[in-house]
Formats: sequence, C-alpha cells, structure tokens
Amino acid sequence: MAINYNEEQQRLKNYKPEEGSLFWKPTPGQHKVKALSELEEADPYIEPGKDPKPQARIKLLVDGEEKIWTMSIGKSLASAYGQLVNLASEMKGTLLNLEFTIVVVFDGKSNSYTIVKG
Repeated sequence: MAINYNEEQQRLKNYKPEEGSLFWKPTPGQHKVKALSELEEADPYIEPGKDPKPQARIKLLVDGEEKIWTMSIGKSLASAYGQLVNLASEMKGTLLNLEFTIVVVFDGKSNSYTIVKG
C-alpha cells in the first residue's frame, strides 16, 4: 500500500521526540533510573569534516520504559561516562540492575551530569 503523504506529513509535524523513542536524552532535573545492561561500545558519533568520536551506550529503565542512553566516551572521571565507570567499579564491576539517580544541570550552553547510587 502506498504511503499517504499528507497523512504522513501531519504525523511527522506532530512528532514529539520523547514519544515512543527508544533513545533517551536526559533533560535538566533528577532522573531515577535502573540499569538494564552494562555499558557497551556504540557506533561513533560522526560529524562531517571531523574525526569520529567514540561513544558508549547503556539500556536503562526510565519512568517504566526501556530506553537507550548514548554518550561520549569521556576523558575524565567527571564525565557521565567516567562517573558510570566509577560507579561500576564501586559495585564490584557491574551496573546491571543497579538503581541510580542522574542529576542534569543545564548552564545555558551544555548539560552537566552528576550520577549517584540510589
């Protein structure tokens, strides 16, 4: 069956990124989540004219829904990635089934993350 372009255009206009999306982009505030997987390598982020940036991803339970959070592989323990690695190390090498809180602060330019157990 052929696509009805007018209906599809209307559907696309009404799309809200958080509706039904498998991927999660944390918004400012506090988010209590549960890890449904360990951190794993993801496809690199490719920006035209720049070197690919390595990324990691983790499957989380967020507000009762399974989501995938993809992040840059940071260069310090202060990055979201670094904090998750640190948390996994504290938890004897695993994040699986761990509940933690992600605090997101937006400074007008970018988000910063604080990740705490519990």
